[in-house]
Amino acid sequence: MAGSRSATGQHVRRLVAITAASAGEQNFLGARWVPVVLAATPQRLRTDAALRLLALSPHYFAPGQRIRHSEAERNRQTRQVLADEVLVRYLHPDDDVLDVGCGPGYLAAAVAPRVHSVTAVDVSRGVLACARILNPAPNLEYRTVDEFTRTRRDVDVVYSFAVVQHLTDEVFARALRDWHAALRPGGLLILHVVVDDPQWRTEAQWRADRGLVGRVKFRFGLNCFGRTAEQVRGLAAAAGFGELELVPMATVVDVDDDVARQHLLLARRMDVALSGDALAHGKRAAGSVPAQPRTRPASYPPSPGGPAAEQADPAELSPT
Repeated sequence: MAGSRSATGQHVRRLVAITAASAGEQNFLGARWVPVVLAATPQRLRTDAALRLLALSPHYFAPGQRIRHSEAERNRQTRQVLADEVLVRYLHPDDDVLDVGCGPGYLAAAVAPRVHSVTAVDVSRGVLACARILNPAPNLEYRTVDEFTRTRRDVDVVYSFAVVQHLTDEVFARALRDWHAALRPGGLLILHVVVDDPQWRTEAQWRADRGLVGRVKFRFGLNCFGRTAEQVRGLAAAAGFGELELVPMATVVDVDDDVARQHLLLARRMDVALSGDALAHGKRAAGSVPAQPRTRPASYPPSPGGPAAEQADPAELSPT
């Protein structure tokens, strides 16, 4: 009985800490005091302070000092593998890249040496403050989503891992339109997605769950939505993307992470014509007009899954 009360007390204290550090739905560590506390922490203690704060959220690390530091190292290693074995297939050294939902910045830091620049965005100012401490790089800039939008900057590649499964269809559709707007003509979208997995509940099923645990998970974005391949393709096509391709992650990478059992969605912004160097690198062409879709460059590999990889004609797609 005493052990049960102790465990319950720990859960309650952790929930209180998560709530105090959060700033609304799916915004862990978004409270204004989080970056203030990190800035006031002595330099020599900031790494540990950042890890302790990240451990408040189940999105990042499990609690406990040993687990916290080992999880940080595991994240660093697995994100390095994703950069070296997956993203490197689609990146050019002169690319400007947008990392969406960057979290503590491990993947952004792994990508940065391979490209011209990385802008890593997240909704949480607190997690961005942690990322600046844990994963800095000379050509890597951390911004909130709103800060990036106000810059009106455009990029060659947008990628996002372990993010879209937390988004409702409405939010995902809006995000796709925003990413389309951020990409230069012919730019590439790379999304980690979960498709056709019966173990993942749909958005409708999550909304119908009236249990306390289900409602708390939905409120704080701890739920993960399953979608069909047709839903994902339809949402991307409705936002203006074409050359849609779903690639099983297991065919391109072997990594100790959940993403290895899921898929990549590859898609291009298709609404303008490109020519010359712009065609080769995805840069904005002067005087571009709505016309032909961009041809995939030679360095863009065929689907690693070969004929078994799922593909679709954009003209046949419709939003769900």
